[in-house]
Amino acid sequence: MAALLPAERGTWKGRLFLGVVYALLALGGVTMVLPFMVMVASSFSSSYDYARHAPVLRALWNRNDRFMRSVAAYFPRFPRDVFPEAPQSWTTWQSVAQDKAGVDAFADAILDPITTNIALRAEWRRAAEDFRSAAASWDIHRTVCNYDPRDVQPFTGSFLTSFLVETHLPVARADWTPPEGDAKYDLWCRFKDFYRKRMIERGDYVCRTIPVERCGLSGAKAPVESGASSTLNSNLRKALAMQFVEHGRRDFFLGALANYRLVCQYLFVRGRAFFNTVLLVLLSVVASLIVNPLAAYALSRFRMKGAERVILFLLATMAFPAAVTAIPGFLLIRDLGLLNTLAALVLPTVASGMSIFILKGFFDALPRELYEAAAIDGAGEWTVFTKVTLPMTTPILAVNALNHFVAAYNSWEWAFLVCQKESQWTIAVWMYQMSQEMAGQPWCVMAGFVIVSIPTALVFLLCQKVILRGIVLPSMK
Repeated sequence: MAALLPAERGTWKGRLFLGVVYALLALGGVTMVLPFMVMVASSFSSSYDYARHAPVLRALWNRNDRFMRSVAAYFPRFPRDVFPEAPQSWTTWQSVAQDKAGVDAFADAILDPITTNIALRAEWRRAAEDFRSAAASWDIHRTVCNYDPRDVQPFTGSFLTSFLVETHLPVARADWTPPEGDAKYDLWCRFKDFYRKRMIERGDYVCRTIPVERCGLSGAKAPVESGASSTLNSNLRKALAMQFVEHGRRDFFLGALANYRLVCQYLFVRGRAFFNTVLLVLLSVVASLIVNPLAAYALSRFRMKGAERVILFLLATMAFPAAVTAIPGFLLIRDLGLLNTLAALVLPTVASGMSIFILKGFFDALPRELYEAAAIDGAGEWTVFTKVTLPMTTPILAVNALNHFVAAYNSWEWAFLVCQKESQWTIAVWMYQMSQEMAGQPWCVMAGFVIVSIPTALVFLLCQKVILRGIVLPSMK
């Protein structure tokens, strides 16, 4: 029944009521959409702008923000020796990102002259080429590298988040010599050289591997004079500007999409996560659509003695948190010899007390004349169940199937408990592992959350009419 009669909608009270209702619905929609927008924007962010937690990435439309993001890709903290005129409050990239007005003024002062003055732009390009030549020919043992963990897997073939080598070696000391025969250090040097080779192949002016003289390491005597270091910093400053002017948009989109590239490699290349998840979801949904309607139909149709107690027992199973039932459930699965099998994931979730309770209530409300007419026509019990009862409960079965899909797809605690082998892990388990291993790169974790939320979002969007009917139909009965 409608909340307002047609005659009441034209009154001021009716309009006020409808306005309040629509305002509350709009507010509820914002509280649902805004966090998702923040998650999507964060999935394209980096160490520079992740802490903003904004619903829209500012670098998409702001040139100055893209420039600072480009600079942040080469340095773990703001390079004050390269940009001494920057505000003194800029200590970390998070503090830089929060000063939007300062970022705009700083970037405009660097980029505007070379975009309007052709002669100055040509001069800076020559200086950038000189820096690239110096970086390409420098002794690899006298360089430092602010590497991106997202580049480790394509280079080594393994999903490491860091190199097992001390990267803060005293390479700036003139008396330091690199270790010989150290496999980890040799791999580290090859990885640093990988960045230099990629710089040359792409036609870039600067890369993550930079000569140590520009680092300004305190307490260390650089192997070159301070004048050469000053020249190197000046050329690096110009190289960073020219790199952005000529390749800024390409670098921005490559960096943003690198989050998703790493997540896809992590979730869909390792093990059999995708296959396991699809098989688990299909088996869970099909098994629930067989067991729950049959149990509810038997309790409703045959009026068995003690049916109410059975229903009460089924509902009582929902009173215990999953953490409480996990231990006895694990012991039962272990005693049955089902650990590290797909059956350990499917069987415990087949029967649902809530689904049986809802279906039984709907079956009880069906007219008895339907069953009598079917019996007169000579239909058997199975025919009555499949041809008469189930077609009338399609919306409710769809909602139950959706609930089992979400539960099976998102379940990682139980899957991680009963399946210790990586070959049996699902996407949810791998996502949990990634959130732990890449805690230092939350922007990659956010990209993972976006990817794993796509199937659930698609199911809800495609089945929203059926879901609505499944919610409304029981209340009408």
